[in-house]
Amino acid sequence: MAGMAHLMLLLSLCIGVTMSTVPDLQKRIIRGKPCERLYHVKLRVADGGTSTLCGGSLISDQWILTAAHCLKPRGTLFANLRVDPDGPVQEVQITSEPVIYTDKDDNGNKRSHDVMLLQLPVPSAIQPVALPDCEYHPKMVEIAGHGATTGGPNDERKPSQSPTLHCADIEVVNCEDLKNTLQKHFQEVYPVKVYQHWFCGQTPNVDICYGDSGGGVVYEDKIYGIISFLGDPKRVCRKAAAFMDLCSPEYAKWINQTIT
Repeated sequence: MAGMAHLMLLLSLCIGVTMSTVPDLQKRIIRGKPCERLYHVKLRVADGGTSTLCGGSLISDQWILTAAHCLKPRGTLFANLRVDPDGPVQEVQITSEPVIYTDKDDNGNKRSHDVMLLQLPVPSAIQPVALPDCEYHPKMVEIAGHGATTGGPNDERKPSQSPTLHCADIEVVNCEDLKNTLQKHFQEVYPVKVYQHWFCGQTPNVDICYGDSGGGVVYEDKIYGIISFLGDPKRVCRKAAAFMDLCSPEYAKWINQTIT
């Protein structure tokens, strides 16, 4: 049962944050600071009377790029948009069908990847984030989200949320340690993750938190990745975090074909 609990935490990553009427202002991306990204979209997923939290990024006037695991089978998606830094938040329901990247394995079986596009019902006036310059591979990127934890006495994760967007810089690192961890301790997850295209980030005392899924991984106002999954679902800052790699030729081609 403990192994299954770990599996569910890893698969659901950061979306299982129940909305609270009294947000904890001290909770945020570990070692993050308040920041401004007008293209950042706060996604609320309503399902059976509860709400869960994800992030996303406007990559055009009408398309949001986020993580596919933010979608819930019977959930209703709402996008919180802010056109002006000092203006009100506008909540828009996503009524169109989500578009998830899929391919097929060697046996012709369909496989889903943790990359999803959501279309707004009407175009937005918000300036979108630019797609990556894949000729250059940054060594440091910026993560952002409304997800939240400060960690407990033993660095255990404390799911919560922040009403303010927080950002932090994180170093791009080799993924071998995280891949070995998945293969050794999360054998049910590894076959699903291994075929997808992701890169890793790790900096001392910096980490993603529950609720940050789908947020943009950015360098110089270009989006290079999507926050996808935690390296350690139970404790903060122990393992590298994983981000879907938007410089993967498959993802880049699919995004351009979908939004144009």
